[in-house]
Formats: sequence, C-alpha cells, structure tokens
Amino acid sequence: MVAGDQSDPADVLILGAGPAGYVAALRAAQLGRSVTLVERSGRVGGVCLNEGCIPSKHLARFAAAKSTAEKFAASGMPAFSGRPDMAAFQKSRAAAVGILVKGVTSLLEAAGVRVVTGSARFVGRTRVCVEIGEESVRYFDFKDVVIATGSKATSLETLPFDGDRVLEPSRALEWNEVPAALLVVGNDYIALEIAVAYARLGSRVTLASGERLLPDFDQDLSAAAQRGAKTAGVDVVISSDLSSLGKRGGLVVVSGGRRPNLDQLDLQLAGLTHAGGLFKVDAQQRLDRHVFAIGDVSEGLPLAHRAMMQGRVVGDILGGKTAAFDSRAIPRAIFAEPEIAAVGLTEVEAKGAGVEVSISRFPLTALGRAVIESSTSGFAKLVFAKDGGTLLGAHLAGPRSTELIAEMALAIEMGATAEDIALTVHAHPTFAESLMEAAEVSLGRPIHVRSAAKR
Repeated sequence: MVAGDQSDPADVLILGAGPAGYVAALRAAQLGRSVTLVERSGRVGGVCLNEGCIPSKHLARFAAAKSTAEKFAASGMPAFSGRPDMAAFQKSRAAAVGILVKGVTSLLEAAGVRVVTGSARFVGRTRVCVEIGEESVRYFDFKDVVIATGSKATSLETLPFDGDRVLEPSRALEWNEVPAALLVVGNDYIALEIAVAYARLGSRVTLASGERLLPDFDQDLSAAAQRGAKTAGVDVVISSDLSSLGKRGGLVVVSGGRRPNLDQLDLQLAGLTHAGGLFKVDAQQRLDRHVFAIGDVSEGLPLAHRAMMQGRVVGDILGGKTAAFDSRAIPRAIFAEPEIAAVGLTEVEAKGAGVEVSISRFPLTALGRAVIESSTSGFAKLVFAKDGGTLLGAHLAGPRSTELIAEMALAIEMGATAEDIALTVHAHPTFAESLMEAAEVSLGRPIHVRSAAKR
C-alpha cells in the first residue's frame, strides 16, 4: 500500500463522523481549531442518522399513523384500508435521511472541516494512518485526537447473524414488504420498537425476551411496555430459553446489544488500552492529555443525544473553554405503544443510594387530553427527595412522553422541586399537564385525583 502515501499535519483529528464526532468537529471549528474528520463509511451522521435513530423513528411514525387512523375510525374518521406500501415508505425514509446527511455535510463544509473517507488506525502516539481504498494511505500527525468510532450490533451466541434469516435490527428498517410473521429477540428498546411497528403494520410478531422488557427502566414502565406491546398485537414471550424459539421458520431480528468499534484502531501503538469493552473517561472525556473518547466507545448509555452532548463538551475543551459532561439528566425515549420516556433515578436506584424518596403518580385516565385521544393507559411517575422535594427522576408512559421528558430533564438539571413544577402553569388541555398534576400529588394537594396516589 504505497500509492498516494503522504503525511499531513492535523491540528484536531476526529475519528468517526457520527453524532459524537461531527458535533465535536463543528464545535471545535467554531472555536477556531483546524479540524480533520475521518469517516470509514463515507457517510456523515453515523449509524444514528443512516440506519438507526432516524430510519427507526420514521418507521415508528409510519406504523403509528396507521394505528391512529384505525383507532379513530369509531369516532367518524374513515378507516385505513389495504396494506401499507412499504416501497413508497422506503423512498420517503431514504429521502429524509438524504436531507439530513446533506444538511450535516453542508455544515461541515461551511465550518471548514476537512472530511476524509477511509479506515483509520494508530501507528504511533501522535500519528494515524488512514487507508483510502485498497491502494492508498494517508498519514496524519495530530495535536489532539478524538475517538468517536461508534458501535455495531452484536448477536446472541445461540442466534448468530447469518444475513439471510437471522438479522441485525437495522436490516428490519429496509424491507419493502411487511413480513407475514416475525420473531424479534431482545428486551431492549430497539427490540420493542421493531416489534410494535411491524405488529401495527400487520405482521404476526412474537417478541421473545430473556427477562422482563426494559430491565434497566423503572418497573412500572416495563409493565406498561409489556401491556402496550400486547395491545399493539405483539405476542410477548418471557423465557430463559430463546434458542428454541429461533429454530422456528421465518425472519428473526436479534437485538443483543452493541459493541464499540475499537478492534481495528491498533490502540496499543498509541499507548492506549481497552479490555474489549468501553473506555472509561474523565468529566472532560479524556483518556490522555491529548486523547478524547466520546459516544458509544465510552462508558454510558449508547444514545445519540448523549453522544452529541459529549461532542459539544469536547469541542468546547478543544477550543479552550472550560466544560464538563454531566450524565445525571440524560433522557431516554422509546417510540412504541405507549411512548415511554425516563430521566434521572428510578425509585429503586434512589433508595439504593440511601435517599429517602417521595413517589407521586398521575394517571392519564384523569387527563382531559388523554380522554380526547382515547389514550388513557399511561401515567406520569415522579421521584422526589423527601427532604427538600428536589426532583430526582421522571418516568412517563403515554402520548408525547418522548417530548415531555425534556421538561423533566431541565427540571433535574436546574434542581427544581415539586413546588416549582406544581406552580408552573401548563396549557390545557395538554399531556404536559400530567407533570404539573403529578407534582401536586407529591405535595398532597391534587385536584383531579385523590391524595392516596402519593406514597
């Protein structure tokens, strides 16, 4: 590999153009650094934009629209008829992804970020080699480097991906036909979203989980997710023996977690080590004085918005500003039936930390907007510190939960109390009122439910 070899200085070198990498590149460039961004696939936006967050939420919206039309048929809206046109959907999905990729690309160009397509690996403490095609390499000598190479889907040992019948989740977003039957294996939000979407679109879906759904969420949200999935038509199977299910015919989608893309970087040549897992970084996301790691390669939840915030923090630091990443108020959002969202501590986590808590819950059955939309199965559950009333966590199930959780993240970030939330006037009739009402429950003065809802 000699043709085209050359060595270039790189003020800031960022490996990976996903949500973490491209945001870090833009922020550092805004603050005056010269940035080189290396992306193996040639597509900016990473898994999130191209085959994860954006396509999956596009599918969830498409399936939810069909479900909503059917729900409102009883109220006078003509019912949806016929099978969904998945080929047309795929064109729409591709167009949406294309618009967003073009937008990020133009932002990088306008900021003066140099984008290089190729596979990167370290060849020294301050040098990276980028393989471009099969016959050319480029070397970059960097002052600062940011590792943001993302992650990839992993299969289960008993159900390895075969590219034909047993597939990784992203493949399920590409189908031009709704499968007659589908087995989804996994207990995380990815498995849940795919199962609910295809059940709504008309597939006979079995969701097989080795333990309760969403095991890292509040117990009440897990229960709501299981009930909602069944309402959407999903056959939920909680079983410790998933291998037997996988022997059945038909398509199988396995969501077995994600593994960081680090194996090909030759980290040892840069004096860096990892034991096959995630990097442990400090509050500035540093591994070493001039080495940073952000996004799915670092310890923490593999979420795009977390990665973006890490990118902002690192970009600020590279630009000479003081910054630190705080993970206490990272929201999580699930686009299934019902929508589910959470931020902060669960009841169990707070008690495990030795904090005495007050739990308040407001059911959507008592909410005007929910009754209007025939969506009364959800709730707002808030976790407050009993001493002082500070909000520690919020756990929402129901329409708009994925949007409403931002208010609760802000409340935690600002140290808001139950009194602060209860005294904030919320528009009526809206789903956001459930947050104000739940805070009033905590204070023992609810209007639309009985006081016994507090504990």
